[in-house]
Amino acid sequence: MTILRYSKILTSIVLLCFVIVVVGLAGGCSNKPAPKPLPGMLGSEENPAPGGLEKAVMPPRMVIGYYENPWPGTPDKTGSFPSMKTFGKSMTGVGPFWYKATKDGSIEAKDSQVVYDSARNLGLQIYPLITNKTGSTEDLLGNPEVRSKAIDNIVKLVQEKQYEGINIDFELLPPKQRDNLTSFMTELYPKMKSINKTVIISVFPQVDVAEDVAGAYNYPELAKNADFLQIMTYDNHWSTSKPGPIAPIDWYEKNIKYAIDNCGGPHKVIIGIGLYGYDWVGKEGETITYVDALVRAEQHGAKIMYDEAVQAPHFSYKDHEVWFENDRSIAAKLDVIAKYNPAGIALWRLGQEQPEVWPLIDTKFRR
Repeated sequence: MTILRYSKILTSIVLLCFVIVVVGLAGGCSNKPAPKPLPGMLGSEENPAPGGLEKAVMPPRMVIGYYENPWPGTPDKTGSFPSMKTFGKSMTGVGPFWYKATKDGSIEAKDSQVVYDSARNLGLQIYPLITNKTGSTEDLLGNPEVRSKAIDNIVKLVQEKQYEGINIDFELLPPKQRDNLTSFMTELYPKMKSINKTVIISVFPQVDVAEDVAGAYNYPELAKNADFLQIMTYDNHWSTSKPGPIAPIDWYEKNIKYAIDNCGGPHKVIIGIGLYGYDWVGKEGETITYVDALVRAEQHGAKIMYDEAVQAPHFSYKDHEVWFENDRSIAAKLDVIAKYNPAGIALWRLGQEQPEVWPLIDTKFRR
């Protein structure tokens, strides 16, 4: 009996070892190990999360593609549509650029049933953008009655359209609107949560960004009144600035770290990735796509160069200077993002990108 008992124990140990090896192999097929949290972050060795907390606060990774309407007079199926249809499997959601809040609290709409139905067929969640119509900011944010009306209209819109949530994208706000923007979100958030909807707010980056651009966004307070802050980590150089990279890599990482430090952790942050470029003549820049950049370089016999310091491609022709994004520059950004493990990424915008960025997203930021 004793020999038989030891034999059974030995057999159990062997089987257990075999299971451990098989499980280890099944989970270890990736060429690169998953990035570890940086020191000091939630879940790192020096700052471990309380039991089970990291599972509670980290949502499934989000990959949101921003959808821009086609040019006026062209069909719904142009613009961002082909990219959404082709690469929808690499995304979790789409953020259509459809709604504007006005100075009387009403919501102007330019939505598309074709796009809505297509996104649903692709299994994509929909978080439409609500932007502030030009000239509306003072009343929209500063007048309590208008603010309340706009919030009620947003909640009604989300319910009627059965969206998963909303993205508040109020831009070009003077710093004096800082408290009013926080008040808007403080009033909106509980109403959205009462109907179990997600609230995202798009915010400008804060590091090496002018106060008149970034001053209205109080990260810590906004983080209390939104599920996610989507950091618009692009346009370090813009259409009316001197030429330069859209998002130089050191600037990009500084702003990611700042956002995580000031929003309560990576689970509150969605990192923006620009897919476009600018073609400048002096300080007048035209927005261009990846394809536009390649065509112009070919037409003018310009050699495309790559700046290792800022991780961005560029070229010049005649009196023009062009900076844009390609698969190499996006890969560099995704490597930085992997270090911080945020809740998601948001791509501005679908249709502007080099198609080869999608396999990189699939590999470096798995959903």
